Amino acid sequence: MSKVDVEKAHPESPSKESERDWAELHPDLLMVIFRKVGMRDVLLHASKVCSSWRSTARDDPILWRRIDTLMGIQDFPDMSKLRGEERKAAEASYTRTVTEMTKIAADWGGNCVEQLLIGEYCEDDLLDYVAERARNLKSLSVIDRNIVRNIESMANALGRLNKLEELRIVRCKIPLGTIMKVIGLACPQLKRLKFIFPNFSGKSITQEGISTRLGIPNTMFQLQYLQLVFTRTTTDELMKILERCPNLEMLDLRSSTVEVKNDDIRIRCSKIHTLILPDDMLSQARNQYDDCYGDIYKINPLII
Repeated sequence: MSKVDVEKAHPESPSKESERDWAELHPDLLMVIFRKVGMRDVLLHASKVCSSWRSTARDDPILWRRIDTLMGIQDFPDMSKLRGEERKAAEASYTRTVTEMTKIAADWGGNCVEQLLIGEYCEDDLLDYVAERARNLKSLSVIDRNIVRNIESMANALGRLNKLEELRIVRCKIPLGTIMKVIGLACPQLKRLKFIFPNFSGKSITQEGISTRLGIPNTMFQLQYLQLVFTRTTTDELMKILERCPNLEMLDLRSSTVEVKNDDIRIRCSKIHTLILPDDMLSQARNQYDDCYGDIYKINPLII
């Protein structure tokens, strides 16, 4: 059959293909596609195709259940290769883009948002902005020492999140005892609390100046999982943790300074289902107990 015969037999095929209205794609199909490509591509590209695509993205609660500001970070310039003004400009551009995307995601998701991961290069007001709109947030991960630097702002944000069950903080300029007090007052309902202060500077932990006074509040009796990785913690502070958190099922002390040698401490620790001691390998159980590690390595793989 010649080309002419084919075109005569199916004259409508080429025109239908060229005139297809992508705005008429079924919303259920669009939702499947949007959930595959992720937040960044939906906000930067798909939602701008047409009004129907934008409406479908905005009205899909599952799409915004987890907001991850690190998603798509590989598509931006590698900051470690830039210097001077070029790096400052790249960081400022990336910060604006990520902050704007996250705020839109929080607006669209509202009370459907259950998980939030805030990475590097986000503006200071982002946590407060999301907390105002996502009151049903259950899991919050903050991986940036610059975000967690205003204790009053953080206290106000956490105070709105009365359904928060899991909090993970990686790198923080505020002394550990101070931030723990705020968390205890604002989030007594927490079940999982994870502090990870990777020592990027190459100095010893004692040189880093992180406070030894953990000051775990009496309010955190619901705590089941506690991680204190790369932190300075004394034996007395560990005893307070064991006394004030009777429901602990997992305690992770990897690379901390505490010594678990006291007989009383050993007896108390024996009641904990999973105990990871300071000298245990960093990689031990990380996939089982801390899915935040992958995000830390994405930021700085040197701590592996």
